[in-house]
Amino acid sequence: MLLAPVTVTPTKPLLPTHVKGLLWVDVLHRATQMVCDVSFLWNARLPNLTGQTVYFWDYLDRKIGRQDYAGLSDLEIGELYVQFHAEGVARPYAAIRPYMERVECEGWVHPASRRMLECWTEQLTQVNVVIPGFTDSRPLPMATDELVELLVRRRLALDHRRYGGPVYLDGTRWGMPLRPVISEEGQANYLLMLLRDLFPAAAPGRDVLLVHDDGLTADYVLVDRLLSVLGARVSRLTLGRVPINGTAQSSRRGGWDDVTLRTLIDECRQTFDLDTVRLGLRIYFIAMLNRTAADSFRWELLLRAMRRAERLIETAPDVADLVACLRRHQAPKAWVDPYRLTQSLMRSSTNPDRELLREVYL
Repeated sequence: MLLAPVTVTPTKPLLPTHVKGLLWVDVLHRATQMVCDVSFLWNARLPNLTGQTVYFWDYLDRKIGRQDYAGLSDLEIGELYVQFHAEGVARPYAAIRPYMERVECEGWVHPASRRMLECWTEQLTQVNVVIPGFTDSRPLPMATDELVELLVRRRLALDHRRYGGPVYLDGTRWGMPLRPVISEEGQANYLLMLLRDLFPAAAPGRDVLLVHDDGLTADYVLVDRLLSVLGARVSRLTLGRVPINGTAQSSRRGGWDDVTLRTLIDECRQTFDLDTVRLGLRIYFIAMLNRTAADSFRWELLLRAMRRAERLIETAPDVADLVACLRRHQAPKAWVDPYRLTQSLMRSSTNPDRELLREVYL
């Protein structure tokens, strides 16, 4: 199975929606690889080839110039990201093309995003979230022109570049609108970059699991259809975003200073040991928020999850067959469902297997 979660642009701190996605993917990956072969597709170059990231880098270089970002926290860089969006000054694609070319050819990362990745890595290491390839930047295996030619040949894209126009993905056979992926200026968006990474990996007959948040559902339904035409067996896991104070707004608007992953870890570590924090975060973001719940982040529920985790760790026995336990919670497409597995962990009538905690949750 190929596990392909949506990547995160290294422009802001890890917020509840990001934490939820990373924890779901971590438990899913660790559990599923114990019952079947899993390849993990995460390319750190992919989010750096998006306008969202590169326009921010351009803003930093124009407004701030030379800066020792190594001395800034993820929160301070995130505040600059909010400031960038608040100013809202449009720039032509020609202004950022040199950045795109440098990322594409060299895998270059701006010092601000390099520092953000360092902060993320330190925090995720504390809670033992392992994302293979998290900081590995590799060239996208398919060139833009090669991908567009393949899609046009299969009548899945319209290429108007010869007339000075854009390139569209064509999902009209499935009742979907045309989706622009290359602008008239020649700027490719994240969806085209994603397909350049996915298509070579999604071999005919291969099971592919796409994990994404619900704000990207329309694009990922289209990706599902495109990969299926190639012969891959595709399933999707859609995760609801986590509102803050009742609003599931974009991170570019700010208002998240007290709910970053760094804050969650620091606050919980004042009362609980590290294993309890690791398990408690997974109980809260997987079992209590579940896949689609629209409940806002709530500190009191997170602390309740921490107390539950503390009791579970204290009472966990040794049980004989972990693989059999995991197989009971497999979805139809072979992957182990994190929600069902975590719910079973919390049932009052059973105590969790100590090996399950150690191998999947801690």
